Amino acid sequence: MRSGPVRTFAGITFGNWLSRAYLGSAAFLLLIGAGDGGNQAAGLFALMLAAPTGALLLSVVNALGAWAQTDASMWGILAFSYVFQAWLLGLVVRAVRRGPLRSDL
Repeated sequence: MRSGPVRTFAGITFGNWLSRAYLGSAAFLLLIGAGDGGNQAAGLFALMLAAPTGALLLSVVNALGAWAQTDASMWGILAFSYVFQAWLLGLVVRAVRRGPLRSDL
């Protein structure tokens, strides 16, 4: 079986327990908090999970003006933020599993 960049990205992003727990909790909170009858506290926690990346991207969209502030762009920002942060968590898990770097000179 061949290993390519997409397979490597998917393995890092979805192939560890920490990233899966993060994405699962984000999806759960979004399902509870989405819509008109949704729980506002759950929606707020879902937004807080996307805080570092999502806040940066939301500030860019706000700077572009009202034409860019659509529901689709907001959902896209949330999805990208969650996947990007799951990838970063996967990189952390991979680094911890490999252990400290040794320089035997």
